[in-house]
Amino acid sequence: MDAFFSDLVKKVIANYPLEVKQKSLEFIDEKKAEWPIDTNIGEVFLKKVIINEIYIEFMIYVVDYLRDNGVFTPEVLTTKMGEGFVKYKDDYFMLFEAVNGRIPDFESEEDLNIIMNGIATFHKASKGMEITHEQFSTLQTDWKNDLKNKFLKLTKWKDEKAKAKHQNEVDKLFLKNINQILMQCEKALTIIENYSIAELGEEKESDKTISYQKFDERNLTIGEDANLYFLDMSSLKLELPVHDLRRILNMVMNKEKTWNVKLMMKMIIAYQEVNPLTCLQLRFLKADLLFPHLFYVVFSEYYHNDGIITINASQFSQMKKVITLELSKEKAISSLFGQKNEAIKD
Repeated sequence: MDAFFSDLVKKVIANYPLEVKQKSLEFIDEKKAEWPIDTNIGEVFLKKVIINEIYIEFMIYVVDYLRDNGVFTPEVLTTKMGEGFVKYKDDYFMLFEAVNGRIPDFESEEDLNIIMNGIATFHKASKGMEITHEQFSTLQTDWKNDLKNKFLKLTKWKDEKAKAKHQNEVDKLFLKNINQILMQCEKALTIIENYSIAELGEEKESDKTISYQKFDERNLTIGEDANLYFLDMSSLKLELPVHDLRRILNMVMNKEKTWNVKLMMKMIIAYQEVNPLTCLQLRFLKADLLFPHLFYVVFSEYYHNDGIITINASQFSQMKKVITLELSKEKAISSLFGQKNEAIKD
C-alpha cells in the first residue's frame, strides 16, 4: 500500500476506540472507496463517503432508526468522541461493522422473496420518522415533473434525429421505436393526471417513505441469518414506496428476455405480505412501470454526449434488448393490474 495512503488510513482509524491489526493494512487497495480492516473487535469497514456533513448526520439517524425498527443494515461505529464520522482534511470517512453474507442471486425466486420482504420492511419501518423541513426539501423528489421532463427530452431527440441529414445505426434504431415508446410515456402520464392534485398531495404527506434506490448486487447482501442487509445508505430519498419497487422490478426484468408477468406478480405479492400498498399506490406503480425508464437511460447516455461516444456491438445489442423488454411489458403490466387479483390489492 502507498505510504501516504497508509498514513491517511492510520490517522482516520486512530479516532476510534479499537486496535488495528497492522498486517491487515498491507492488503488495502487505495483505488477503492471502502476498505476492510481487521481489529481487536473483529473486521470493520472504513468508507470514504462523498456526501456532506448534514446528510451524514441524517444518514446516521436513519440507520439507527431503521435498525431499531427491524431493518438489517450495518451499525455505524462511533469515534472516541462519540461522532459517527471523521473529517480528515476535506474528506469524510465512516466506519461500519462488517456483515458476513453472500451476494443475492436475482435469478433465484427464493432470494427474490427475501429481497422483496426486506425492501417492504425497509419502507414500513421508515414511516413515522421525524424529518426536518430542511431535510424534507433536500430528500423529496418531484416524480411527476421528472417523468414529464424525460418525455419532453425523448420528443426533442425524435424531432432532432428525424431532421438530421445523417443517421447512424443508433439513430435509426431510436426512430424505429420512438413512437411506441412515446405512447407508453403518454399512458403513464395519463394515469397520474387522472387523479387530482389534492389526492396526490394527500398521498405524499401520509405515505411517503425513505427509498433505498441502490439495488445492485454490491449494495445488498443476504446475511448468514438469511436476512437482507442494506449496505449503502448514501442515496436515500423521500418518495412513494412504488419507486423502489419499479427500480427492483426493472433490474430483475432486465435479466429476462421479455417482461415476465408471473415473476412480477410473485415479487409484488412478496412485498405486499409485509407492507401492503394502497389502491392509489398500486395505480402509481402501474404508471411508473409503464414509463420506459430503461429505454430513456440507454439512449440518454448516448444522446447526452451528442452521439459522439462509440457504441460497440455488445452495447448496441443491449439497446435492442432493452427495446424488446420495454415493448413487451405493457401487455404484461396491463394483464396483472387489470386482473381482479386480491393478492396484489388492499
